[in-house]
Amino acid sequence: MKTMKVALLATAALAAVTVSARADDTAAIKAQLEALTARIAQLEASPAVPVGYSLLTISEGPATVVPGLEETDRNLLDTATIIGIMPTADMPASTTIEWSGYVRSIVSYTDYGYDDGDEDVNVKARAYLKVVGKTDTAVGEVGARVAFESNAAGVDVDPAPATVEYWGWWAMTPELTLGGGNSGSLGSIGYGVDSSCSPCGSNDFFSAEQRDEDNISFAPNPGDATQIRLSWASGPVSAAVALEDSDYDGGVGDLGVAGEIKYSGDTISGEISGIWYEHDDGGDTAAVAAGAVVDDPLTLGVDESLGTPGITTSEDGTGWQIGAGAGFALGDVASLSVSATLGDEPSKGDYWTTSALLGFTLTDTVRTEFGASYADYDDLDVQLTEFDVGLYYEPVAQLTLGVEAAWADGLADFYGFEDELITVGGIAVWRF
Repeated sequence: MKTMKVALLATAALAAVTVSARADDTAAIKAQLEALTARIAQLEASPAVPVGYSLLTISEGPATVVPGLEETDRNLLDTATIIGIMPTADMPASTTIEWSGYVRSIVSYTDYGYDDGDEDVNVKARAYLKVVGKTDTAVGEVGARVAFESNAAGVDVDPAPATVEYWGWWAMTPELTLGGGNSGSLGSIGYGVDSSCSPCGSNDFFSAEQRDEDNISFAPNPGDATQIRLSWASGPVSAAVALEDSDYDGGVGDLGVAGEIKYSGDTISGEISGIWYEHDDGGDTAAVAAGAVVDDPLTLGVDESLGTPGITTSEDGTGWQIGAGAGFALGDVASLSVSATLGDEPSKGDYWTTSALLGFTLTDTVRTEFGASYADYDDLDVQLTEFDVGLYYEPVAQLTLGVEAAWADGLADFYGFEDELITVGGIAVWRF
């Protein structure tokens, strides 16, 4: 009898424990349901993404490489801030918008070499913003790129915001792209000293900007042009042709045709390009006597209203240029870039140019560059020589500090300089 009582008590105790465990499980499940309900309410109160889309993301990632368009501003980072809109299952397209840019400041001293020994010290600044949007569509990727720039050339000059580049493209196939807008001419050679315009420091306002002016070309760069371009690329080989309307050689309403073939390898790269263009003088054919002095040739080049000493600044006709360039990666410590061109400008006649840029990586954060260029205008009997040097400290990708210097000779016949031109400056670049 005693044994039976013990068994009955044990059974009752087990039943009580089981009922208690089930009650605990029920309470836990109820708590989880309440938490889930609260989370759903929170999500419903959150801002909604555009109708038809399921997710909006903001991230850092590789900057878009526009098909058929080369990035020429080395001040920019290889990365960008990217807004991505991910579609729902019934919307196959996906869209991204990205931006990147930089601010650059320069303190420079220049000895213009005027007859009266004019010298100048300036603080120059630039802000640059690039925005790219692209969408995968049923017929291929479609996108657009716009770049804005504001420059201040000194304390007496207010910043002048401007749209410096705008480009649209349609990747019709993985190899073939149709693009158009305003960007660098296909006739440019992005090698030699032209490739040194990065970070484009104190020698930027001399070397780069003056090269881009139509009055004289130290290096083979026709500058920007409005154009429509057809590009093809397969592996490391690419080619492109463009119909351009530029002001190359200082004219107006000029029509040009340009093309290029490029090879882009890990250690060796190269390019061959050519351009042919019409030139209209726009009614500006004034010339002044040799030896005249231009007030500020480094800001805008020669003022066409004054003319170039002894040279007609603008003339009807046709011009052309063919050029070649090559780049070599010399291990992890050095790089070499060279270029050469041959051409004819209606206002100046036959010419040829050559340039080279040698870069060394001294440490993980310090590098240096040495550049040289030479231009010979046969019909004018003018020879132009330039040397550039720069030393840069880059502790992180977002920051560059450096010092640069440039020396040029042979400008007297063009700008009224008595002797050579010398400029030295310090540079700082902040990127995002």
